[in-house]
Amino acid sequence: MNLALLLGAMTLICWMVGGAVAVLGTAEHSHHRQEMTEFLSLGLNLFGVVCAIAMAAVVLTT
Repeated sequence: MNLALLLGAMTLICWMVGGAVAVLGTAEHSHHRQEMTEFLSLGLNLFGVVCAIAMAAVVLTT
């Protein structure tokens, strides 16, 4: 159950940071930085989804 809590916390953190990066990245005027923030936001959100699925698997198997 501790693993599920850790994965849940990681999910929340990834989604919060990904959202913050997306919001702050819209203010950038540099095209290269905007692409980088989009890529970083996408990566964090996908990692959050993976953590959420892993958390659900841990909870359902225990």
